Amino acid sequence: MKSETRHFNKALLLSSSLATVLALLVIVNGCGGNMSNPMMAAGPTASFAFVANSGSGNVSALAISSSGGLSAVAGSPFAAGAGAEFLALDSVHKFLFVSNQNAGSLSVFSINTSTGVLTPVPGSPFPTASTPHGVAVDPAGKFVFVGNESGSVSAFSISSTNGALTPVPGSPFPATSPFGVAISTSGKFLYVTNTNTGSGLSPSSISTFMIDATTGSLTAVNSPITTGTTPIGITADPNGKFLYLGEHMTESVGTFSADPSTGALTRVGSAPAPPASCGVSCHLAPLRVAIHPNDQFMFVSNVGANSISVFNINNGPTPATPTMATGQHPFGMALDTMGNFLLVANKVDNNISSFAVNSTSGGLMPVSGSPFSSGGSAPAGVVIVAKQ
Repeated sequence: MKSETRHFNKALLLSSSLATVLALLVIVNGCGGNMSNPMMAAGPTASFAFVANSGSGNVSALAISSSGGLSAVAGSPFAAGAGAEFLALDSVHKFLFVSNQNAGSLSVFSINTSTGVLTPVPGSPFPTASTPHGVAVDPAGKFVFVGNESGSVSAFSISSTNGALTPVPGSPFPATSPFGVAISTSGKFLYVTNTNTGSGLSPSSISTFMIDATTGSLTAVNSPITTGTTPIGITADPNGKFLYLGEHMTESVGTFSADPSTGALTRVGSAPAPPASCGVSCHLAPLRVAIHPNDQFMFVSNVGANSISVFNINNGPTPATPTMATGQHPFGMALDTMGNFLLVANKVDNNISSFAVNSTSGGLMPVSGSPFSSGGSAPAGVVIVAKQ
């Protein structure tokens, strides 16, 4: 089965640098360590992080202190499924959704936002098609969608009472080779990245589906738009004007404007140039994407370079920046609700880097004690909820 790690290994055969495609704007200084620290930095708990551990098939719950330190929640980690990797939250942070790529299922947990404890909802985990990856919940919290790399999108309605899932009529819906998924801020459209890495397949692309607001069924609209090779992470900006994605194997980050009425996408700027020859040291291999709540900065994990790039997007195109060092193979990232801290899951090191974020410049600074133990094996995804 395919995985982001396998795509990363293929990326090492390519040769280019994201810096040759984009122009320098924001300077970010600092470095990360590579030893896990299980202790929490001083300060009361401000929020909770949930980490999908793909190697151990579970979800760690970590308390985040007011200074950005991490410590395990009582009872953590919580069992999910084999290959747990992508996570999503509903808009009110009542439920957590975790795709289990090796188990072909979606785990759902109710969240205690006072303690950080997770409880499986009735019937969890729920079967999907094979190799589920990206997960997204519509803004109303009625439906959850899962991109199955095997060639479909699974859609479920969510019980507002207990979080149990019911397949939407017609699910799973045919697709090409879904990996990442994102929903427009209006909740009208679902965007799906198609990696298309097999021999003889069409170019990598983004497909657009219209979401039926009553039933949650999907209808393909517009033609798929070609992207750089192997688009993985995809996210919509909070204002609903743009989509951003990591074009993993062409060493680029794509910006696409989105028509709010039709869902049609248009690439902003030029398509990525074919990679030029270079050594392994120049490979960034951008993977996942996160947007700061102020919609001015974007963070991209570079799995090939063990770093995070910070982009000054200013609600538009993405000029490149220098990078901040992380642990080995940074995968998922998440910002807290206020945008004060960025957490990065380092898959090989089994730890989490924690950075304080300068909301004016987008600059990153490792917090005291970082990195912290992930509490599981091969952490690949992370989300954050505020303590209540």
